[in-house]
Amino acid sequence: MENLGLTNTNKLIRTYKGATGLKTGSTGLALYNLSASATRDDLSLIAVIMKAPSTKVRFAEAQKLLDYGFSTFSFKQFGKKDEVIKSIPVNKGVVPSVDAILSENAGTLIDKGKDKNIEQNLILEEQMSAPIMAGQKLGEISFVLDGKTLSHVDIIAKNSIEKLNLFTMSKKVIYSWIDLLRK
Repeated sequence: MENLGLTNTNKLIRTYKGATGLKTGSTGLALYNLSASATRDDLSLIAVIMKAPSTKVRFAEAQKLLDYGFSTFSFKQFGKKDEVIKSIPVNKGVVPSVDAILSENAGTLIDKGKDKNIEQNLILEEQMSAPIMAGQKLGEISFVLDGKTLSHVDIIAKNSIEKLNLFTMSKKVIYSWIDLLRK
């Protein structure tokens, strides 16, 4: 059986740090084209070169565009989905608190060096009353730079908490007695 191999015509894949792909192409009319992608430090960029006079020029121009993007911008991650922001006390619940988590990833593209000026605005309930449903909105968090909101995420309950009733209170008291007897 004959060995078959594929050759990637995107030279940036082998030479550019963080290169992830995309597509090369050329025709007599369109000349040399390239869609190049790269990722560094959670920042993914795409450079598109059209009508380059040679294959060498298309790769050089794509590299210049990607270098510019990586030197000028950064991706600032503020938090990840399901990250616990705070544990909030719960009144009349079968458990004493609920974890307040981010409903989705929070982050944005910003000019390099400006991340030190970002303000965080947190609006969150200090205390809740049962019942609480998993996914229930408990507050929100926003990240602001120079008066402009960069990212806004809801803060939600990680899990449901039932309200205490006569049965759950009795069960809680019995378990407390059993724990005391074991000590």
